[in-house]
Amino acid sequence: MNMKKLIAILLCAIALTAVSACGGQSSAPTEATVGATDQTEDRTEAETKAAVTKATETAAPTSATSAPESERAEPVTEAAYIPTEGDSEQLLVIETGGRVFYADFEDNSSAEALKENLKGGSITLSMRDYGGFEKVGDLPFSLVTNDEDITTSAGDVILYQGSQLTIYYDVNTWRFTRVAKIRGADGSLKEQLGEGDISVTLSLG
Repeated sequence: MNMKKLIAILLCAIALTAVSACGGQSSAPTEATVGATDQTEDRTEAETKAAVTKATETAAPTSATSAPESERAEPVTEAAYIPTEGDSEQLLVIETGGRVFYADFEDNSSAEALKENLKGGSITLSMRDYGGFEKVGDLPFSLVTNDEDITTSAGDVILYQGSQLTIYYDVNTWRFTRVAKIRGADGSLKEQLGEGDISVTLSLG
């Protein structure tokens, strides 16, 4: 009888040991799972903060770039060769492509004849490039000539054969009549006048 009790006690002890072992194994993964979950949450929070910081840093230069809007240079629409208060003589006003040029008349009868024609109002000429050194257009009237041998420079307004007006932006030597000279003209005059065919309005100023 005592042997049976002993065996029973041993069996109970073995059973209890087995139950305890199973309980320990089931609780360990739970703790590991909780730890992994905490690490995932921490990493997600860190990644979110990093993304927000990067977005803020990326957006900052955009506002800095758009800020100098008022500092952008406006396109030049008018030449700086303007008359002064001390001018007593009439000037030839040349307008094209939004730019305005002022030229001093020559002291000859051709220039005087041009002035007389412009007193009736402005005229508009269609002018084209010729020879790589001038713009030339047909006048709606003929003028008396005062031809002489001339080597042109940028800004010379030339009468050719009494019926054509040219604006020189480069050098040429020929026999013709200078009627005016654009103030302050230099090597940039070709660019200022524009490429190809242009419309030019002449008036008195």
